[in-house]
Parts: sequence; structure tokens; C-alpha cells
Amino acid sequence: MEMLLTTAEMREMDRKTIEEVHIPGLLLMEHAGAALAECVLEILEETDGQHVGVVCGKGNNGGDGFVAARLLFTQGWAVSVFLAGNPKEIRGDALVNFQALKGLEIDIFPLESKKDLSKLHHLDLVIDALLGTGISGEVTGFIAEIIDTLNQIDVPVVSVDVPSGLHCDDGQVSGACIEADATVTFGHLKRGLVVPPGRDLAGIVDVADIGIPSSVTDSVDIKTWLFELTDCLESLPSRPASAHKGNFGKAAVLAGSRGLTGAAALASLAALKAGGGLVVLGCPVGVNAILESKLTEVMTRPLPETEQGTLSLSAEVEVQHLLDWSDVLAIGPGLSQEMETQALIRKTIVDFKRPAVVDADGLNAIAGHTDLFKDCQSPLIITPHPGELARLTDVHISDIVSNPIEVARKWSVEWQCVLVLKGAPTVIGLPDEHVYVNNSGNSGMATAGSGDVLTGLIAGLLAQGCSVREASLCGVYLHGLAGDLAAEHITGRAMVAGDIIAEIGAAFKKIEACV
Repeated sequence: MEMLLTTAEMREMDRKTIEEVHIPGLLLMEHAGAALAECVLEILEETDGQHVGVVCGKGNNGGDGFVAARLLFTQGWAVSVFLAGNPKEIRGDALVNFQALKGLEIDIFPLESKKDLSKLHHLDLVIDALLGTGISGEVTGFIAEIIDTLNQIDVPVVSVDVPSGLHCDDGQVSGACIEADATVTFGHLKRGLVVPPGRDLAGIVDVADIGIPSSVTDSVDIKTWLFELTDCLESLPSRPASAHKGNFGKAAVLAGSRGLTGAAALASLAALKAGGGLVVLGCPVGVNAILESKLTEVMTRPLPETEQGTLSLSAEVEVQHLLDWSDVLAIGPGLSQEMETQALIRKTIVDFKRPAVVDADGLNAIAGHTDLFKDCQSPLIITPHPGELARLTDVHISDIVSNPIEVARKWSVEWQCVLVLKGAPTVIGLPDEHVYVNNSGNSGMATAGSGDVLTGLIAGLLAQGCSVREASLCGVYLHGLAGDLAAEHITGRAMVAGDIIAEIGAAFKKIEACV
């Protein structure tokens, strides 16, 4: 599992390394520049380029660029350094490396006006060492003109640590920002490199070890992580050879209504595909025949319905019998927003005493009633997309999308539930303040029914004994991986939710293969 750092957390690691472990900052900068030069060399070999331009600011980001320029030059490459800023303002370790360039007689060109920018059009590759991780405001003025010029020239651009102009903590941009082909980030991944738009602006990201000791890394309390393939393997439930279906749990799914049977079918089938032993779908009696024809492996339980073809409050006793039988509940897909049905949903969520997954119309039922979270008797997983979370919180969608990590953290702690904030990427917040960013999935999964499949996957994993943490993280990763495999086979453009279900087996196989 890869940690995701803020600017402050990375600076604290740097400080401890230098001040407490007594590894000189100059040595860390040397390691950073060496990693940068290595990445550049790999690209140069693929492109047959010869002339490298290193565009530097006056801070430590520029210092890393100075080191890379020196190393590339001593290996025989044509190198030009372009300095944006007053050389008299360069300080510390960056100054030491700047002076080394002058000793080697490397060409250093000032970038002071528009006419100086013309020199940037005659390069084969550019290293972007302009701005570091510490910026937070809008990038304007002449620096913005430099960035715009670099974005216009048709050569590879490699950014140092983060693309210049990118806000490191949330991946947002204000003003100009480099559109990199690759980014070499130092020590550990930064949050802004895994969420949009930063993820798209960074290109291929390489995490370079610059010599920060593990003792320093372990001493900083990191609560944001990237969830990856091997992490999923470690959390999957075991399947003993001598087991029977009763060993893999019983899942109840309350879903579906007139015109919305597809959501119910997808969620309940996905619960079985996740490995759940038995799944019973509770649905309105009027759609039971339809769902029986859609589903052969899932059992159905026809329940009393309203005149609108949705679950009725009079189904409460039969629902309770179903819940008494089950180990886990998935509730919401396709249930409708009919008032009587919504009342039944709220009562069911509060009364259920085992793990539950709430999605879609289950979330709509909670909107305006979030005080019920404190009354819940069971561990709860909610799976909203940004629009649904906006209805639950009265926070604007744009504020949710622009900082999903902190939004997921805030509300999972506030409600003491697991919050799966669906998106690209999906972010999972836990009640203990930890947040995980999922790194599987693709744009083809932005299709009707995809979220219903996720609900079923999480429920199926819960039924097998996974904790709410394990089921949420593995369910989200498995969902994205199945989507990635579907995109490989049919392209994301043509993907539907059924294609994701069809690849769940192959996704499990890929996870198991990484033993």
C-alpha cells in the first residue's frame, strides 16, 4: 500500500531526515536529481533526442533540476538551463548546485521576457523544475507565460516532483499548469498526483527513492493511502476446500420496483459473483416474475407493494424475517423515492443489527434524515456518488469533486460509517480518519448500473466474513479491475454494467495470480 502525502507531511519527513538523522539536504537533492536524470535518459533513448532544456525556478525544485542538468551534461548530452528568477535569490543547496553548473560551463539562459521564450522551441526534451509542491495560489504573470509556452511545444516534458502549477494536496489548478508527459516525484506519492485534474496533468508518475529512512517514514502519522492490487489480495476471504455454501454467508438484497428491475438484478447477481454463498432478493410482488426470469441463481422473495409498484410499509414483518435469516443487507438499488418505501428503508436501516450496504434510493431515503446514523445498530457502508453525497450533506457537488479525500474523511468520521465516494478515482473514508484512494477502474464504468454492481460486490464480500473495511476496499478494487478487463476486451466506449459482472471471475483470477 502506497502512502499519499500532503506538502506538510513530505516537508516533515525531509526535516526529520536532515535534522534528526543528519542526512544532508544536499545529498537528498543529489539523489533526486539523479532519479530525474535517469527518467530523462529513458525517454531520450526512445525519442532519439539530444538537446535537453532544464527550466528552473530559484527554489529547491530548481535545485533538483540543476543536479539533473549537471549529470546529463557529464554523460555527454547537450544541456541548456533556463532560469526563471534572479540568480542572486538562489539559496542553500540549490545555490551549491547552481554554482556547479557555472563551473562546468553549461549554458544558462535567463527567462526574463517574451523574447527569451523563443529559445524553448529548439529543444528535444524539457525538464520542468519551475515550481515545487508548496504553491497554493493562482499561477499568473510571466511564470504562466513560460508554462503556456512549454505546453505548446511538441516535445516530452518531465516534471520535477509535481507539474508546475499543480496544488499538491488536492490536485487542483488555479491559473497555468504544466501538462507533463511524466513526473518524477520524490520520496512518496503526493495526493495531488492521484486525483483529477492532477492525475491527468502528471502523465506517467515515477516515485523515486531519495534516501529517506524508513524510521522517518514510520514516525509520521499518515492517514491517506493508495489501495492497489496486492493490497486486495491480502484482504480477500479464504475459501477452504471442504466448505459448503453455508460457509460463505447469506446476503439479503432489498431492491427493485416497477421499471427498475435491472438495478435489483445487477446488485443481487454481483453479490453471488463476489463469492457469497446464498443471496435472496426481496422485491415488490409485482416485479417478482420479471426478476425470477432475469435471475436463475438468486432466490427471490416477493413482498407487499404500494399502488406504484414499490415496497410497502406493510412488508415490514416479512422484511424482518428475511433480515433475521441474513448475515448482511444490501439496500437501495431501484427501490424508488416513493414516500412509503422511503419510510420502510429508514426503519430497516436503523433496525438491522448486522453489516449493511446502502446505495441509490437507500441514500435518497437518508437525505434529510442523517441523524439516523447515530441510531444505527450495525456497521454501515454507504456508497454515494458526488450528487448523492451533496444531497446528504448540503455541500455543493463542485466542492466534493474538488477535494474528495478530505470530504470522504470528514463525513465518514461525522457519521461513523464507511463512506465509499464513487468517482474517478473512488475514495473510501473510514470512521478512524483513514482514507484510501482506489487505483483501478476507467471511464467506461461511468454507465447505468455500475454502482449497483459495486453494491452487490461489497455485500457478497461482507457475507463471507470480511470486515466493513476489507469488504469496502476489496469490493471497490475488484469492481474497478473487472471494469479494466472489460475495457481491454470490448473498449470502455461500449461497456455496460453486465460487462463488469462478466469479468468479475477474471478479476479474482488476476488478484490471486499475484501471490
